[in-house]
Amino acid sequence: MPLETDKTHPPPESELFIRDHLAGFRTELANRRTLLAYIRTVLSLVAAALVFIKFWEHPIVIALGWALLPLAAFFLVRGLLIYRRVNRFVHREEEKTGESDGPFAHPPNQRGR
Repeated sequence: MPLETDKTHPPPESELFIRDHLAGFRTELANRRTLLAYIRTVLSLVAAALVFIKFWEHPIVIALGWALLPLAAFFLVRGLLIYRRVNRFVHREEEKTGESDGPFAHPPNQRGR
C-alpha cells in the first residue's frame, strides 16, 4: 500500500533532503522543549518561594523565599532569550537554503478577514 502524500507539499526528491528536513523538525522541537523546561523550572521556583514566604515563620526561610523570586525571573528571561536566539538562527538557515516552508512555518498573515 503506497503512502499517501500531502498534495500541497510533494515529497522531496532526495533522501538527504528528507534527513535535513527532519533535522529541522527535531531542532525546532528541541528548542520548544528547552523553553518548556525553563518555564517548568520557573514555576517550581515560584511555588517554592511562595511556600517559604507563606508557611514558614523563620526569617531566614522567608528571606530565602523572597530571594527565589528574582532568580525565577532571571531564568524566565534567560529561557526566552535562548529560545529566541535559536529560533532566529534556524529561520536564517532556512532562508539561506531557500526553504520558505520550514517545519513549523506560520501561514502568511491574511488581512481583511
